[in-house]
Amino acid sequence: MNLRPRFLLLTTVLIALSGAGLWLLTQQIALGIMQEWALRHFETQVKLEKTRTLQPIIREVTLARQFADSQILRAWARQPDDAQLKAQALAEMETFRHNFADQSYFVALRESGDYYHNNAANEFAGAEYRYTLRADNPNDRWFYSIIGQNRDIHLNVNPDIPLGVTKLWIDVLLRDGEHVLGVVGTGLDLTTFIEQVVSQTEPGISNLFFDHEGAIQVSRDPSQIDFASITKQASDKKTIQQLLSDPRERAQLQALLPQVMHNPGQVGSMYLTIEQQRYLAGVIYLPEIDWYEITLLDLNTLLPLSTFNSIFIAAGLSLLLALLLFHIALNRYVLKPLSLLEDAIGQLRSGQHTVPLLPRHRAGEVGRLLRHFQEMAASTLLARSELEQKVRERTEALERLTQTDTLTGLLNRRGMTQQLSLEYQRLQREGEPFGLIWLDLDHFKSINDRYGHACGDQALMTTASIITDLLRPYDHAARWGGDEFLILIRTDDQQLLDQLGERLCQAVAAQQEVLDDQQQPIALTLSAGSYLARNHNSLESILSAADQALYQAKQNGRNHHRSAT
Repeated sequence: MNLRPRFLLLTTVLIALSGAGLWLLTQQIALGIMQEWALRHFETQVKLEKTRTLQPIIREVTLARQFADSQILRAWARQPDDAQLKAQALAEMETFRHNFADQSYFVALRESGDYYHNNAANEFAGAEYRYTLRADNPNDRWFYSIIGQNRDIHLNVNPDIPLGVTKLWIDVLLRDGEHVLGVVGTGLDLTTFIEQVVSQTEPGISNLFFDHEGAIQVSRDPSQIDFASITKQASDKKTIQQLLSDPRERAQLQALLPQVMHNPGQVGSMYLTIEQQRYLAGVIYLPEIDWYEITLLDLNTLLPLSTFNSIFIAAGLSLLLALLLFHIALNRYVLKPLSLLEDAIGQLRSGQHTVPLLPRHRAGEVGRLLRHFQEMAASTLLARSELEQKVRERTEALERLTQTDTLTGLLNRRGMTQQLSLEYQRLQREGEPFGLIWLDLDHFKSINDRYGHACGDQALMTTASIITDLLRPYDHAARWGGDEFLILIRTDDQQLLDQLGERLCQAVAAQQEVLDDQQQPIALTLSAGSYLARNHNSLESILSAADQALYQAKQNGRNHHRSAT
């Protein structure tokens, strides 16, 4: 055989081998891009899912903890046979029932085993005592198991057979110091929770919640849920490990759980195979509810590899044409662009907030790959920006909730304390005075006792509405506590404070909105004390001076205003 055909044959073989290697390289780069995108999208998706799913549970857990901290319930639990304490406790239970999302509660006393419950329909009003728990009753094992474990809070999915409901129960120990008096809490309807939180995810994304023993507590597939797991033996539980057929994946998941538990907020990722389906899985520990959440991403659904088939085919055809301009074409159309693409991926990985600029090629599969990457990078950056904006908005909304009184819509004590601190700093820094008006509804306890708490709440809301109407947009008002209100005004005019205090007293006295059982207006009066802070007294002394002015106003007779100097 002549040298020419031999050379052409050798060149063809070399190019074929090089082409095969380049084909595999291009495929690996595309897979790397897919995995890089998936991991970046994955971490933000898991954290977003955590924020979304935790909101309804955190609110209920916080209320349940407050329920367990009630001094009224503790006093009654210590003396369950005291009729007066029991009546007060039942009233306290009803107050919390209206605040729980499910508008239901339960209270189980350790000493007597008595179980109290009422639901959203107020079905058991007057008959809140439902039954007595017994240690020898298998259906009541949950109660004694919770007390035996001595953990302050438990979340578990459990059917209550006597009540005929299945819920995500939030159980909190009712304590007197180290002594456990009972268990209190509420529940979220399991079906509703699954529909609103777990099932409302994007295609290709699914969530599971499980406890420290791996028992599945919440899943969109009810058959996977381990009901009443708190009372079961470990061998009888439906666990996340049972979904995995590969022992290596089970061991890997088991090793991952302590890592994420000791690093709250960290997302641990791995690949899992469930029912012959491969998933990119992310595990995050939720310290607020002492559960784990696992988010499963089906990459074949989110970003199927078939998307790149046309690129791979075009790359193969281009390699055949490279026989004519092998060295030049390889460097110009493949190696150099891929090097730039790798640099662009590195820039994106390092946290760059702009789409990396890549050279535009007139044609070719690599050029299309670069354009697809730029489009993908733009989509990823846009999604990250939108997610960060949503997180900021939700953080601001949560911050507003922590600073607002839910009944009146005014600032709460915490919110006003922050405003007072800012205004006091301005006084020290710039010498700009400010005024305080301290208000108190007269005989508020008598209104509650005589007309009921609903009328008392209406009196507070009406007073708050009058205050809001009379204030300027840049002034601040807060419900300081109970029937007391505090107003912060930027002014150096004591006369303005006095006039505003008198107007508030007159406006509240003239209101016609709070009605008794006969639909007749209830007379309300307001006492007010004001103080103009001009010097650098401590914030505590300024508040004390305004409080003293209120006290002097009450001493001089209700429905009066008094200023302090």
